[in-house]
Amino acid sequence: MTAGVRVVAFAALLAAIFALAALAGRAIDPAADAGEPAHNATSGAAPQAAHHEAPAAADDGLRFVADSTTLTAGAAGTLTFRIVDAHGATLRAFETEQGRRMHLIVVRRDLRRFQHLHPTQDARGAWTARITLPAAGVYHAFADFQTVGARQTVGADLFAAGRFEPQALPAPSTSARVDGYDVTLTERDAAGELRFAVSRDGRPVGDLQPYLGARGHLVMLRAGDLAYEHVHPLAGPPALAFATGRTASGTYRLFLQFRHGDTVHTAAFTHEVTR
Repeated sequence: MTAGVRVVAFAALLAAIFALAALAGRAIDPAADAGEPAHNATSGAAPQAAHHEAPAAADDGLRFVADSTTLTAGAAGTLTFRIVDAHGATLRAFETEQGRRMHLIVVRRDLRRFQHLHPTQDARGAWTARITLPAAGVYHAFADFQTVGARQTVGADLFAAGRFEPQALPAPSTSARVDGYDVTLTERDAAGELRFAVSRDGRPVGDLQPYLGARGHLVMLRAGDLAYEHVHPLAGPPALAFATGRTASGTYRLFLQFRHGDTVHTAAFTHEVTR
């Protein structure tokens, strides 16, 4: 190849490189990548200020929209929220499920500080719950309800400012102690059935009181993505059993709630599910 041909070929190569760079520049907005707002290239107009709602999560087009998601750690506060549809309209029709029209599950993202609350609904369709986030951290609120015959769960993060040191999950265990009661995970068969036995002072507790129309309630939250399951007990004493056969693999925190002595008690377990 002569020197002249080599020069022409090199120039053509440079032109191709610059053309590819220009195309890449149009495909990837460096301002957006840096976290700054990108302008509309067609109109040249700066973007208008957006209206920001509190963080929301969606399920089947429904969203959890809170008036505020920031609370003061250790202080009693009020959480007000609405369930809105895909068009932004407030959902008002809720069906009674387990004795309530709305269950609100709140847990810190390290799967600590579990709460099960029952908000009240006002004439506008908004729900309100008195709540205390006992320590600093990021929490997640799950609104668990039924509408048009279907169970739904939507939620949003809640924030309590302050120094936060996440706690590692305890090792998986088949026993837990709460309020003087010993709770044992006694069986888990191939179908994914979890059975719990409650005792006190070494004697079985066979007279559990109904809690929200059932002998007990089980909430399962998967570590990492907070995949959520609220499981109803199987009918009939004496076993306190729950069918969880469709649960995906992972490490879960189990929150078992039962009522005895006119008080609701919550026992927590770390549990591995393998499929």
